[in-house]
Amino acid sequence: MIQQLPLFPLGTVLYPGSTLNLHIFEERYRSMIGKCIEKDSPFGVIYLRSGDEVVEGRALARPAETASIGTVAEISANVRLEDGRYLLNATGVRRFRVQYLLQRAPYLVAAVIELPEEGGPQVEAAAGELRAAYRRYWQAVAVASDAPIEVEDLAEDPATMAYQLAEKFHVPYDQKQRWLETELTERLRGLAAELRGELAILPPAAGLGNMN
Repeated sequence: MIQQLPLFPLGTVLYPGSTLNLHIFEERYRSMIGKCIEKDSPFGVIYLRSGDEVVEGRALARPAETASIGTVAEISANVRLEDGRYLLNATGVRRFRVQYLLQRAPYLVAAVIELPEEGGPQVEAAAGELRAAYRRYWQAVAVASDAPIEVEDLAEDPATMAYQLAEKFHVPYDQKQRWLETELTERLRGLAAELRGELAILPPAAGLGNMN
């Protein structure tokens, strides 16, 4: 089902389940956020790959290149300052794909469709592979540091688990965006491969075996 969504291009990636703190100071985005708060409606966070946005109907020197897949964000808390700026906390809830733009100025508004997460045996198998890689990684870290380590539990739901880990990796935002865009099975396998790569640069740990 196609729906209308105002977009907030950012040089970062928001995942479903993650939170984002924003300082809204541009007049156009004050207007956008004010309308979202008034209507209790969400907005879309979309990755700004490069370039600049349109300001007051005027294209800047470097046209903006934005991703086509982003995350619907719901405002969970907000404070409006005396000068009209907003401080707000937003939570990612689900992915969307931009079908076409309805408005470019003063801010982007798009027709979007929500992207459900896949399920089935392949997802469960890839989730099991990622859990095993996660356990092996922290076992190796504990051995290498010769100290007990408190390890965060992974979520049971495969999609939630994938976003939980993707959020924590210190990788370029282009890579984080690719994980957002890929289907769940591929995302889980990619994260497991990332963990195996991290494990490969740790000192060898006796008894851990080979993860490949």
